[in-house]
Amino acid sequence: MRLNLSLAILALANLAAVPCVAQQAAGSAPRHDHRTMVPNGCQPLGAHRVGDIGCYIVVQEAMAALPAGQLYWHLDTFADTAAARAARSANGSVMEAYGRTWLLTVADEHWRPKGGQHVASIGPFTPLTGGPQTATFMVATTDANMDSMPHSHAGPEVFYVVEGAQCLETPSGTKTLKAGEGQAVAGGIPMKLYGAGDKTRRALVLVLHDATQPVVIRNPNWQPKGLCLE
Repeated sequence: MRLNLSLAILALANLAAVPCVAQQAAGSAPRHDHRTMVPNGCQPLGAHRVGDIGCYIVVQEAMAALPAGQLYWHLDTFADTAAARAARSANGSVMEAYGRTWLLTVADEHWRPKGGQHVASIGPFTPLTGGPQTATFMVATTDANMDSMPHSHAGPEVFYVVEGAQCLETPSGTKTLKAGEGQAVAGGIPMKLYGAGDKTRRALVLVLHDATQPVVIRNPNWQPKGLCLE
C-alpha cells in the first residue's frame, strides 16, 4: 500500500539535508572538477520531471510481510504501465524512468513476474532491523563530476546503473559499477558516492529501511579517503 504523505514528508526532511558537495585536494588538480549537483540532497516525492538532473524519490511503498532470509531486488520492464501493474505482486512497485516502464520487486532470489523482460536481480541483502519496512525508490541522473556527502542508511541500499558509471567508497574499499551492473550495500555502512567516467550516470536506487527511521543518516562517524579519485 502507499505510504501516507505525512510519513513520507518526515523521511524526506532528513534525506533533503544530505547535499552533494564540492571537493578538491589542496595543492593539486583533482581528477574531477566536483561541484554541487543537488544542493538539498535527493528531492522529495512528486518533484521529479523527465530529464531533470539530480536525485529524486519517485516511489515509496510500505512493504507487506517480506520473505524470511535473503532478499533480492528484481527489475523487469514492460510495454506500458497497465501491463506492469497487472504483473505486480506483493512488494512490487511500478515506475516510469529513463524511457521505460519498470516493475521493481523485493522478493526471494527465484521470484519472477508473469510477462515482461527481466533486466536484473540484485542481492542478496537483508533488512537492518525487524518490524515494518519501507521501500524508497529513486532515480539518480548525475554527471561524472558529482559526489555526495558521507552518509549511511537505515537499511540496505541497492543500485542499478542504467547508463554511465559510479564509484562507491565504504570503509572496506571501493566498488565501481558500469551500465548494466548492480550492487547491494548492507544497512548502516557509511559511504560516499562519486560519479565515474565521462558520461552522464543514470541509475535506479532502492533503500529498504525501517519504516520508523529516516531514509538517510547524516554525518556518520567516518571520513572517506577519496579512493574513487585515485
